[in-house]
Amino acid sequence: MKGSIYTAQRCFQCGGNLKYAEGRGFLYCPNHSESNWVGPCMVRFGREHTKRFQTVGEAERHLTFLRVQTDRNEFDQREWAKDQPLSFFSLRTKFLEMKKRQAITKHHIRHIERVLELAGKSWDCMQIKEIAEGEIDDFFSMDHGVGNKTLSNWKAVLHDFWVWVVRREKRRSKLEMPEFPDIQFKMKMKTVVSVSDQQDIIQELRRITWDINPRIWLGVKLLSIYPRIRPGEMLNVKEGHMNLKDGWIVFPQPKERDPKFVHLLPEISEMIEEIRRMVPPALPDIYFFRHLKTRSGVQAGIKFGPKYFNNWWNTAANNLGISGVSLYPGTKHSTVTALGKLMTPEQIKHNVTGHTSNAFERYFLPNHQEAIMATRQVTQMQADKHLINILEVKKEVK
Repeated sequence: MKGSIYTAQRCFQCGGNLKYAEGRGFLYCPNHSESNWVGPCMVRFGREHTKRFQTVGEAERHLTFLRVQTDRNEFDQREWAKDQPLSFFSLRTKFLEMKKRQAITKHHIRHIERVLELAGKSWDCMQIKEIAEGEIDDFFSMDHGVGNKTLSNWKAVLHDFWVWVVRREKRRSKLEMPEFPDIQFKMKMKTVVSVSDQQDIIQELRRITWDINPRIWLGVKLLSIYPRIRPGEMLNVKEGHMNLKDGWIVFPQPKERDPKFVHLLPEISEMIEEIRRMVPPALPDIYFFRHLKTRSGVQAGIKFGPKYFNNWWNTAANNLGISGVSLYPGTKHSTVTALGKLMTPEQIKHNVTGHTSNAFERYFLPNHQEAIMATRQVTQMQADKHLINILEVKKEVK
């Protein structure tokens, strides 16, 4: 049979080498059978595997296990390598390195890293093939203090990880894809405001921020008109990203990797130009939405923080007695919800929110005119008091 147990210990009487007695739990001297050894030793399993043990009994159990693995065609030397390349820890480290080379956001990378680290608390010392449905079920059954929606997001990360592992180990270790538990959850209804309330909040925002920095109001106004743009993307706009002559803004480094282009209506271009006349354009690489004055510990010229628009939105809403709706649902979700009474879901999907699988059609010429028409519909809806009243009546009847 393949493999045996060896020791550096010599016979106490003749100094000869000791030989492993198969299945008997000790090593002995062929010339002096009474000289038995059960102490420190090593298992050698061909040229590819050597492992040390404190007792012959431990070594014997390991050797038996290796032989069983070989008989089942399951032996993989990498499982016993010093750097443990098939452990969950090693594989999750390589998976994260692979993800970092892809064009995904840092936020997404951090999310993947957090999920793998959390799973690693249970699995880091295990070989990947030891983690099956039972271990995965146990992980998701633990009290992590999060809801099913978060658990479902974690499941997506771990499922993606296993797909990657199974693909790379397909030929060498014949690893099979485990089944993941079904995690049920219900999406909460988005809290929105009516178009009338939305415009009142934006008007109040203009009143309280115009003398401080008119770009606060402008940023929120643009978010309400162009639902495809997220607040974080708005903050990344620099002076050089605005082309008022041709009427467009490019939004760099969005969540979908490729830049987003927004074609401005003439009235929007005039609005931005008006504000730029108050504050002349700076260098192309300077952020457009920046602090203009040093106040409250904020230095002039610094880009707005991630919560800056939202904080001012909340202040304006509270001034009007409106609460419970933050910036994102108050602009994007509220605009799209109201448009649902005027446009079809496909029109909204392609021309307003930009949610489609074809990145070319999102922002460029095939839908250019449709996108402009959709934006005009938004601005008309926000400005037409009669239309707002009709929308309110439909809401009450419904």
